[in-house]
Amino acid sequence: MDGRLTVRYWRAPLVRILTTLFLVWFAIAAPAAQDVNQRLRESAAAGDIEAIRALLTSTDQITVDAADALGWTALMHAAVAGNDVGVQLLLDAGGNPDLQNAARDTALHLATQRGRTRVVQRLLEAGADFEARDDGGRTPLFMAIEGRHAEIIGLLHGAARAGNRRRSPALTLTVENETVAPVIIQWTDPPYAEESLLRKIEGTVVLMTIVRKDGSVGAVSVTKSLEAHLDQNAVQAVKTWKFDPATRAGVPVDVVVAIGVDFRLPEAP
Repeated sequence: MDGRLTVRYWRAPLVRILTTLFLVWFAIAAPAAQDVNQRLRESAAAGDIEAIRALLTSTDQITVDAADALGWTALMHAAVAGNDVGVQLLLDAGGNPDLQNAARDTALHLATQRGRTRVVQRLLEAGADFEARDDGGRTPLFMAIEGRHAEIIGLLHGAARAGNRRRSPALTLTVENETVAPVIIQWTDPPYAEESLLRKIEGTVVLMTIVRKDGSVGAVSVTKSLEAHLDQNAVQAVKTWKFDPATRAGVPVDVVVAIGVDFRLPEAP
């Protein structure tokens, strides 16, 4: 009996000791993992490529897509910083370019908004979703036009064209809730610049344009130039146009549209 009591007496303290050691380990290890992910986000925001590389390769506690309280990941911070090499390191480590923060911005939204051309290119090459919408319903292309980032507009427009080529024809059919394109209801033709007439320049200016949900025209950006004077005349004319707005599920929405403005030399009498 005394022997059994002695065994029980020592077993209880042992369990308590092991439990205490586990709790101490957990209290140390959990914040350590949390701290290393925070350091990764801070390094990405600072554009510290060597720190990013060291953190990704020196510890298995890293979670590349770990987000802060507002949903920001290291990839998002690197995109904002314009750190294209850091962005590539994070993508190579498995970073997801399509995660959205609390404002539903992806890394592509954030890079586009700030004009980070090289970052946008790397994200698109990694397959980032160029049609993702933030909490205001804006796509990266919408933001590029709004910010007049010509190179990024070209990259996003190219990605959209390539994406359309990959889609099945069935997906181009009209379906319920698809966006109905805006219809122009009031327009004026742009004047021919006298210098362009003298030089006999003709052709088409292509503009990427935001048509607002009230039918007015927002930001306009030239994506295919013809000649500086004609480009300017085309932009000024289109800004005065009025539309029946685009709708989605019967509700007016802001959209991005491509508008071709033709300039043709008058026929000789």
